[in-house]
Amino acid sequence: MSKLNYFLKGNTKIAYRYYKRSKKNLVFIHGLLSDMNGKKSTYFNNYCRKKNISFLCFDFQGHGKSNGNFVNYGVGDWFNNLKDLLHYLKIEDPILIGSSMGGWVAMLYALRCPKNVKKLIGIAPAPDFTVDLLWKELSAKDKQLIKSNKVVEKKVSDDFVYKYSPKLFLNSEKHLIKNIKKTYSGEVILFHGSDDLTVPHYYNDKFYKNKNFPKLINITIKNADHSMSDIFSLKKISDFI
Repeated sequence: MSKLNYFLKGNTKIAYRYYKRSKKNLVFIHGLLSDMNGKKSTYFNNYCRKKNISFLCFDFQGHGKSNGNFVNYGVGDWFNNLKDLLHYLKIEDPILIGSSMGGWVAMLYALRCPKNVKKLIGIAPAPDFTVDLLWKELSAKDKQLIKSNKVVEKKVSDDFVYKYSPKLFLNSEKHLIKNIKKTYSGEVILFHGSDDLTVPHYYNDKFYKNKNFPKLINITIKNADHSMSDIFSLKKISDFI
């Protein structure tokens, strides 16, 4: 296990691990309220170790061991975390692999810095989920609470609660993929689970109709859920690295 390091910039403190192995780099970007120590990140690190590929994983602000309270951030902040860390580590031409919300951040980076990305892989990616998924599912009461600058909590299990803050919506508004008229011409592979109850497997079919990603492949894996952490899914995803 590589040493835990921190990138510091102003009030930003990003926890990361970087395994320098070769010129080929894979960057794993975790999802909402996850971190760099999940099953997917661990799997891809082991894969990269066997294949002699450099591997970066990190925690967004408000997540894991990075600083800040989750409710104070949104996609714009997390995009900057990725951009600043890649610049700091001088990682050029990486393969980005983003999970769920991390898929949105990966797409955003590829469109805004297209010459800096070798390939884009999404795992149940959720671009624009704040408006196209989450906001539509919230009740009128919850929407009013958020508009009144209140945080809405949704209990998922006995030990896990989602917190939806005004910052999550406001800070992500200017970073919707649907409003970006840029193109990433590299290879894009988006994986989905047929049993995903969070991001429907057809959610990213919309990219067939626009010009953002001309070299797009959408792949649906039968019986996989939103996490896509089962070994069959992970092996299929790694075939495209």
